[in-house]
Amino acid sequence: MSESLRTAPLRSAPKVRLVNPVRKLSLVERLYLGEIARGLAVTTYRFWRNLSLHVLHALGLARGVRAAVTVQYPEERKEYPPPYRGSHRLTIKDDGSVRCTACFLCATACPARCIHIEAGEHPDPDVEKFPLRYEIDTLRCIYCGMCVEACPCDAIRMDTYVHPRTWGYRREDFIENKEVLMGRSRTLESRGPGALMDDLLREQSDGA
Repeated sequence: MSESLRTAPLRSAPKVRLVNPVRKLSLVERLYLGEIARGLAVTTYRFWRNLSLHVLHALGLARGVRAAVTVQYPEERKEYPPPYRGSHRLTIKDDGSVRCTACFLCATACPARCIHIEAGEHPDPDVEKFPLRYEIDTLRCIYCGMCVEACPCDAIRMDTYVHPRTWGYRREDFIENKEVLMGRSRTLESRGPGALMDDLLREQSDGA
């Protein structure tokens, strides 16, 4: 080792300066009285503003000013946007059979482990296998879309524009099998995207 290296002074580490240092709260802020008052003021303002606007709208006045609206579900509903990840569906081929090849990639990619597949030999010798059983446990599903991304043959989609089922008395009521998932594709093809929501609301009304 050279003499210059042995005698060279050690450089001190650079000082770190916080861009946004944490500010200590004052006594009034620690009591949260001011924040509580501000929250009550915002709530009171919104309440009376919306109430006044709804009264004016009922009288035919101030139509150009929008008030907060509560959707009276299920009598009323909002249309879901195109990126909405709704309930799953299994796509079907032109001959009406399921497109899924039981490769288990969707079940492997699923972080919630809610997809259960039982593979079987396909009657067509040109097709290796197909799902004898395909089930999704909607109580465990987090609707992340990983199964759609992992599928190599576009066999599963979430473009149904319908939210999951929200009623039932048994766990089995929330497990969607292959027939249910394929049925959504047939409904979309024959009756359009709005039909799935109509069917869901009708089943909910009958089951309530």
